[in-house]
Amino acid sequence: MRRLVFFGDDLIRVELPDRTRVIEAPPPLPPLHDYPRRVREALRDPVGCSPLSELVGPGSRVTIAFDDPCLPLPPAWRDPRGPAVEAVLRELFSLGVRREDVELVCAVGLHRKWTERELRHLLGRRVWAVMGPARIGNHDAEDPTGVVDLGVTANGYPVEVNRKILESDLTVYVNVNWTSMNGGWKSYLVGLGTYRAIRAHHNPRVLTEGGSVMDPSSRFHDILREQGEYLSRHTRLLSVETVLNNRVWPGFLQGYLSLSRGRVPLVFKLSRFFPQALKGAVSSALRSAYAPVAVHAGFPGEVHRDTLRELFRQQNVQVEGQSDALFLSLPNICPYAAFSRMNPLLAANSALGYVFNLHLGRPVVREGGVLVLMQPFLPGFHRRHHLPYIEFFERVLSQTHDPLEMEIRFEEDFADRREYIHAYRNEHSYHGVHPFYVWYWCGLALKHLAKVIVVGAQRREVVERMGFQWAASLEEAWKAAAKILGRDFTLTHLSVPPIFAAEVR
Repeated sequence: MRRLVFFGDDLIRVELPDRTRVIEAPPPLPPLHDYPRRVREALRDPVGCSPLSELVGPGSRVTIAFDDPCLPLPPAWRDPRGPAVEAVLRELFSLGVRREDVELVCAVGLHRKWTERELRHLLGRRVWAVMGPARIGNHDAEDPTGVVDLGVTANGYPVEVNRKILESDLTVYVNVNWTSMNGGWKSYLVGLGTYRAIRAHHNPRVLTEGGSVMDPSSRFHDILREQGEYLSRHTRLLSVETVLNNRVWPGFLQGYLSLSRGRVPLVFKLSRFFPQALKGAVSSALRSAYAPVAVHAGFPGEVHRDTLRELFRQQNVQVEGQSDALFLSLPNICPYAAFSRMNPLLAANSALGYVFNLHLGRPVVREGGVLVLMQPFLPGFHRRHHLPYIEFFERVLSQTHDPLEMEIRFEEDFADRREYIHAYRNEHSYHGVHPFYVWYWCGLALKHLAKVIVVGAQRREVVERMGFQWAASLEEAWKAAAKILGRDFTLTHLSVPPIFAAEVR
């Protein structure tokens, strides 16, 4: 069986066993007509709370928080957050709220802070002309004067958030849902939270033993709900959540880059002769055609149920039973490489953290199964954006692959290190603890699988540093899998992009 797959920055054809079960994403849903108008309508008739006109008026102080540009991937050609924020501003101004009483905050959590140029791209020139740059900024989880400690929940989970939430009469959060992991209470408690509060759910016990982070019934989301309900007793919150369809490529690229093509396009046949830097630059310039298919506004917990219903309608696929092995071949994209570059940890996270976790209930591959992964695992790190990743890769992974041991021996040192806090606050670096979370998210897959076999990596030592098995070819990988699973093992291939979630029966 021949299949087209993305492999790093290339599009190639591979030979899979004829018995392979191929699962593909549902077709894209039609986009909304006049999306900004639909946002305004949602604000006037929200779910689970009063209309915007009853929440604010002249003299009201309002914070508008919004997702950072990590998602969707590739970045959208026309990012819906800009029109949504603009619609919120129009409604606020029409109700007498002054521009001077509104602030915009990019909810970065422990991600890197974004530059003015990146935020301007995200929000669009009209929002920037009215509000920027003085009233637009990044959340800072390490600013002692900018966060507030609200105490702990009934089960002892800390709640620390951006102080603007408490000082505002209303916080409006503008979210784009590209996966079921995002939105809801996660927007506030992660995007506007601190390390102390975020570690309550970003830890090995929750991420390795509590089910998939993509499953709303997982332990991860249970803790977020408890924190969120506690937060809601201290302030007034309103979420605007948008669901995107899965039309990845705009215009002619939709057919040109589709994995359903029979042949590899000529430019990709020639691309193996191109320098990696050139291919990476071209890939980084690609923009997606994702478009809004639904928008809801209201109280975070209630509006998110409507969001998930529409997201599942776009993304979920019914799958009959688990297989012995899973085959993935992935492009060089990851949320934490947005407007940056890939590195080995992000390559692992894309497969084991994101794609493996895109299921409800149970994974596509059985416990004790094997993952065969095609990914070049480009060596090297962006020395500004991913500064703590370098030490994590060289020091931590050379001593252990066990998330629990990492947490005990190394996590707090990285989280509290002055140089990493400075880089996070001032140099557009991911927080010192972030590479740990990237690895912890792989924990469910690593515990579930007997082996991860990597094909096509540029350097064998990079793969082996992460505890994976290196294979020179797909044929060698199938033989290695057969030694573990038996000769006639069953195999499933998830054809991505676009992404989708499996409901395994």
